[in-house]
Amino acid sequence: MSDLSKFIQKKGEKKPPSASKPQKRKPRIIEREKTPYSLEQLSKEQLIELLEPLMGEIPGFAANLAWTRQKILPKNPKIHPEELAQELSIPLLEAYVILAQLQTY
Repeated sequence: MSDLSKFIQKKGEKKPPSASKPQKRKPRIIEREKTPYSLEQLSKEQLIELLEPLMGEIPGFAANLAWTRQKILPKNPKIHPEELAQELSIPLLEAYVILAQLQTY
């Protein structure tokens, strides 16, 4: 059996999922006729739910989350997302997700 044949045969085999790796949450797929067609029609909660799995990929998100939890919330537990976004110089959506994860608003 040639190396190319071995490679093609290995490509077709599926490896069993490893129990040690954490399972990533798959983003919810928007299906037509079931959800709004445009972002303007999504509610704030639906938008956060769709984008929350992606927020961990933003550079500095974990640091902003920790900073908010440790430094900002003890001083102002009722902070609004707009204020947080301005204080940390981050996008408003990121501020919404941070506060949603910390469940403060």
